[in-house]
Amino acid sequence: MKVKRYISVLAAALLAVGLSSCTVFRPVTDSPAKPSETVIADLPDTQKPETSAADVPIINIPEESLPPEEKTVISFVGAGDNIVYYGNVRDAASCSIPGGRKYNFAPIYDSVKETIQSADIAFINQETLMCGDGYAFSYYPRFNGPQDMAYDLADVGFDVVNIANNHMLDKGEGGLSATIDFWRTVEGITLIGGYKNEQEFAEPHVMEVNGVRIAFLSYTFFTNYLTLPQASPLVVPNPDEETVAAQISRAHELADFLIVSVHWDQENIFKPNERQISFANFLSEHGVDVILGHHPHVIQPIEYIDRPDGGKTLCVYSLGNFVAEMDHDYNMLGGLISFDIVKQGNTVSTENVVFLPTVYYFTTTFYKNHVYFLSDFTDELAKSHGLAYYGRSISVDGVKKYLTSTIPAEFLPETYR
Repeated sequence: MKVKRYISVLAAALLAVGLSSCTVFRPVTDSPAKPSETVIADLPDTQKPETSAADVPIINIPEESLPPEEKTVISFVGAGDNIVYYGNVRDAASCSIPGGRKYNFAPIYDSVKETIQSADIAFINQETLMCGDGYAFSYYPRFNGPQDMAYDLADVGFDVVNIANNHMLDKGEGGLSATIDFWRTVEGITLIGGYKNEQEFAEPHVMEVNGVRIAFLSYTFFTNYLTLPQASPLVVPNPDEETVAAQISRAHELADFLIVSVHWDQENIFKPNERQISFANFLSEHGVDVILGHHPHVIQPIEYIDRPDGGKTLCVYSLGNFVAEMDHDYNMLGGLISFDIVKQGNTVSTENVVFLPTVYYFTTTFYKNHVYFLSDFTDELAKSHGLAYYGRSISVDGVKKYLTSTIPAEFLPETYR
């Protein structure tokens, strides 16, 4: 250790001019030396003892006594699919504030807002487009919603928004281009997954928080069989391995920590399939720190994957739905993945990983849309849930069963372990 070596050399230097078995080294003061003492500073050079560094004992300081390396902690939360339907758009119009925006989606997020705002970085997958003027609102199967939602998401505290998903081409090249342009005007938002050209796609988005550089990459496995015109400069970020490997390498050059957003695979399936597992292992082998998965519209497991470099990749296979007026109880369960990005010395890792389960609520008339933490979702809310419109129901115990049978206990709050 450099500290140990420095102390040893310092001791040798001091003792070389000061201490032997028959002399006493003490600072010169105004008081005269006692007759029995000899002050080395008063001796002629020829009478001063010779001491070599080899004669000086090494002073070793235990590792636990050394000053700790500086530790930087950055808090992160991530949400899954945020989908605009006719019901929550109509609801947002009814909540508009005079003199404010026409559509007010903010009440949907009131119960989770504090958790999102308190995080240093908050991520969400914005599943549906926001094309603006010239594009009518539309819903399943091809979506386009009010741009007012973007401002509410920013106000709630989200600052990283992903748009690489199967609905990104629902309004063609023009709709995607308009959505990218719009998101880039929203203050405080870092947009990932939308690229106007190959040059933008090649460079990872890097944000610096408290001196730690965090890179983001984003991919989608499909776009519902829709494609860009051959001459279009826009890029749909499909995950071919050669491109992904090159982008990961570039991200390592630019940043201390790498998060990859992936929109992948089968809907309404609680377990990752072979394609998900294979790609997750590929990302881990190339040194990705965190994988944020979405699209299945249900939650899927969380795990750590061992990396060849000795580190671990945190993989969240699916965050489930955050906002979605779908028609089954399992589609109502989603969550916020919460963890700390911790940098100490040259090491950056994830700590304190917790999945905070949420339940999406609406009435049978599709009003009162709201994201509740599962801990706040009551039997009374379950009885009045809008799933009854589809002839279905939801229960607190049923949602808890989906949660505990899917997410490993080590990643759950104590209440659900």
